[in-house]
Amino acid sequence: MVYPKTVGLMKGLIDLIKKDEVWKESLNLLVRKSAEDIVRILISDGFHRLKFCERKKPMQIGGGFTKMLDRTWEMHVRLIEMKEGLVAIQGEVEISRRYIQHVVSRRTPVIYEIVNILKKNSIDYSIWNSKINDYVSNILDNHQIKLKGKPFLIPWMLPCIIGPSAGMLFLLRFLTLV
Repeated sequence: MVYPKTVGLMKGLIDLIKKDEVWKESLNLLVRKSAEDIVRILISDGFHRLKFCERKKPMQIGGGFTKMLDRTWEMHVRLIEMKEGLVAIQGEVEISRRYIQHVVSRRTPVIYEIVNILKKNSIDYSIWNSKINDYVSNILDNHQIKLKGKPFLIPWMLPCIIGPSAGMLFLLRFLTLV
């Protein structure tokens, strides 16, 4: 995966996004489309709505969307209401919600993957740098980001079955019924 490292701004300045700042999601994609149109495009591209377990951001429009990339990773997309009829699209790649490690894993923001979806659907977009409060005019350089999966992922289902079963066994032993 790649994420912008050095970006030119409309004010004529250049901003360097340091490797440790990538996680702060300072870049947003802005579109002048209705949220309903963007939702339709995301669903047609294989995303589905999140029903629960999401930390909503201020000004977020509805729930987020997710798409499995492989067994371990999924892409999570949010729509944020902006001023003047603009909708911001924020995306990140994270360990799948199927695993306990999802709760504590680090998320990696994505831009290019969402740009590809927008281009495929002929939607004009702008990149907004929220740290500097200016539009990005061009991207000069990129970070190379390698996703590292956890060596041992624990699915939620396993502890949900074993935990209560073991608890019931210990309770029965405590009550000397077994």
